[in-house]
Amino acid sequence: MTALNRFELVVIAKSLNIVQQELCNQMPAQFRLQTLGRLRLLDTDGHDIPFPQMGLIILAYLKLRGLLTFSRADIATLLWGDEDPGQSFANLRKSASRILARQNTIGHQFLSFSSSAVTIAADTIETDVDFLPTDDPTVGRALTVALASRLREDFLRDIKPLSKTLADWIDREREAHLGVLRRCILSIGLTGDDAENRPIKDVAIKLLEHDPADEEVRNLLRGSMYQKAAAAMATLQTGFDPAVAIPDPRRPENHKGLPRLVLLPPSSGEARPEVALFASALIEDVTIGMCSLRSLSVIAPYSAAKMRDHADKAATYERYAISYILDSRLTNEGNGHSLFVQLIFFGSDEVIWADRFELSGSGLVKSRRDIAHRLAEAVSRQIHMNETARSDYEQDAGVYRSFLRGQGHLMNLGLPEVRRARKYFREALQLNPAFAPAQSGLSRSYFLEWLVTARNDRSLLSMAEGHAQDAIVSDPHLPTAYKELGVAKLYMRQFDESAEFFATAEALSPNYANLIASFGDALIQASRPQEGLKKVEHAIELNPIAPDEYFWTAAGACYSLGRYEEALSYIGRMNDRAPADRLSAACWGMLGDGRKASQFVRKTFDVHPAFDLDTWMALVPFKEEWQRQHYKEGLIKAGF
Repeated sequence: MTALNRFELVVIAKSLNIVQQELCNQMPAQFRLQTLGRLRLLDTDGHDIPFPQMGLIILAYLKLRGLLTFSRADIATLLWGDEDPGQSFANLRKSASRILARQNTIGHQFLSFSSSAVTIAADTIETDVDFLPTDDPTVGRALTVALASRLREDFLRDIKPLSKTLADWIDREREAHLGVLRRCILSIGLTGDDAENRPIKDVAIKLLEHDPADEEVRNLLRGSMYQKAAAAMATLQTGFDPAVAIPDPRRPENHKGLPRLVLLPPSSGEARPEVALFASALIEDVTIGMCSLRSLSVIAPYSAAKMRDHADKAATYERYAISYILDSRLTNEGNGHSLFVQLIFFGSDEVIWADRFELSGSGLVKSRRDIAHRLAEAVSRQIHMNETARSDYEQDAGVYRSFLRGQGHLMNLGLPEVRRARKYFREALQLNPAFAPAQSGLSRSYFLEWLVTARNDRSLLSMAEGHAQDAIVSDPHLPTAYKELGVAKLYMRQFDESAEFFATAEALSPNYANLIASFGDALIQASRPQEGLKKVEHAIELNPIAPDEYFWTAAGACYSLGRYEEALSYIGRMNDRAPADRLSAACWGMLGDGRKASQFVRKTFDVHPAFDLDTWMALVPFKEEWQRQHYKEGLIKAGF
């Protein structure tokens, strides 16, 4: 067993008395400083006590270093750096004033400030890391499991250091936590697949995420019965060894450049509790199996669960440099359940693989193992095949960042959002003129502007066509380029050419939700609304948190099929329903509700005062006249 380093010994030696106090049920401190996850101050009942962030950082620094007093100069350097000492001292004076004012409100003095030093009243405050067990076997399994559960959150997770001194200290604390965790889990090992072992598995995966070259931790996970079975079955059945699936030309310790995969816990919907538990365990098995890949960094299940609950998932994935997302959800099939999974490449928001797995009611353990093996193998292969594309996206961080921002703005159909997206795509192309995804994004932005402005400005369609062609020249294998060219050709009424480009795009990426939705739109405009609706429904299944455009397209198909209430239901699922006001008016017109129809007529004229029915009907590229007349009938009945 490797010896503890000096820093860890200091931390552990400092904590031994506190461990004894807790075991003896001695009187706790009045206040508690939470440093794992979000930094905050709590009272004895666990309630938040608002306190200035810089004051919390000072408390954590002094408390964890065992310091009662520290010079003002060093505190200023810690918090704001030493590049501008005068400004750092001024910042400290302002922070001290806010801290003292807050302490007066609370009625307790944690910190005092003299002209030369800062002092902490350490006796009345404890922290959530005051005791860290050693790897001494006498510490026992229960304390190690508790430690694993507690340290799943990163130390000072949300703090963005303004100085190198503070950043280095936070890194040292995190390294110390990981070091103690490593020694503890290697000491006790994994003894099964129950709930008690889950925190230990999470920690092991977190350690591998931190250092994929750690073979001792990797072997610990390989020792679980499901991982042994997965490796054996995958090799026997397919000759595929996941441990060597992705060639890795990098040095083992250079893990920062590895693709990062997050496997989100499945959405259970209305599934029975035992089925939901089974599905969660299945995804955990796959996560452990993926840890055998030396050329892939896997996010621990605990962090994955947190990411699933974030409102702005795209920003979260960008923040943590996620390359691939495995999304899954349970669906009720009447006589049983199935697990739908899709692998998304975050760079292009493209579903690069999707499949559905039946969950049998009997033999669930066998089913779990079999599905876990198949999932791990399929995901490994798809990531391997997509690595060239990932490299193209991520080789220039500035280009990639601008492209992602543009993609984010295209999620909404309002004209200001579309034009903001175009700004970011142009920004990306200024950095790399041959970046095909940004050229494709520009094409999309011009088409969407043509659509929402409803002015039949042919120059916008020509721009969309030109940028899509440029994207194909830059990258002949980019599905979105063919998709956007298909869209432009569709609204130019070149139906046969449009279908050819969509077919090429679908052949390149058969599970790309945005592509399938656009293909559905093309079929609807080509007077094949039933086929088109099926495509759009499949796209929504692939991308359940779908952009407004999917629902708008589905609503148009339903209108053409005479299913007006269903069309309105789809429109109701849009975040911004204004672009579909004309269609809403037509639906209510056909349903005979003139009052509601007139509301949408007014809304249309509020946004487009110069709207003209004949001009608008000239824009709509229906192939067959019956579909055009049907739509026009609804608009006339609505009051246009």
